[in-house]
Amino acid sequence: MKLILIWLKNWIKYPLVLGAVLPTQKFASDLMASEVDGKINTVVELGAGTGQITNSILKKGIKEENLILVEINKEFSKILKDKFPKAQIYSEDVITFLENFEKRFNKRIDLIISGIPLVSLNKNIRNKLCELSVDNLSEFGKFFQITYFIRCSFPNEVIKKYNLSKKLKGFTPFNIPPAFIWKIYK
Repeated sequence: MKLILIWLKNWIKYPLVLGAVLPTQKFASDLMASEVDGKINTVVELGAGTGQITNSILKKGIKEENLILVEINKEFSKILKDKFPKAQIYSEDVITFLENFEKRFNKRIDLIISGIPLVSLNKNIRNKLCELSVDNLSEFGKFFQITYFIRCSFPNEVIKKYNLSKKLKGFTPFNIPPAFIWKIYK
């Protein structure tokens, strides 16, 4: 209950930054983590919030110390550090994180799981975030995005520019609000 109250307080202060009235529920979290398996080395969760999707990722077998979480909200970052003490947690904006990823880690990302409300971002920032994400993906890397609209929020111009594919991975009415999960891949 305490996490819900912290979420709601932050949603009232920053509704466009959070994007959803409540944290992602289990059904949507499980869809977001549906392609996580033992073959994936590097998983990055953008906009990790209070860790609901993170729990689903860990249940799929990724070691906590191999998980990289990015969350700009300091209060949420503290919650993540308490819940996932072995995870690598970065309290910074995702653009800065992605711009520095290769220098920091000297590797590519196999799977990006994004809770960032792309539709709330202006077009230039949304395109930059998505292009940086694609630039950091491994050869067969994938990007999963949650949205509350049936239309994919990953920009079509970025999909065309990088010759990517997109697929509606699933829909769950058991999320508040109901959620659509999109997969963007090479």
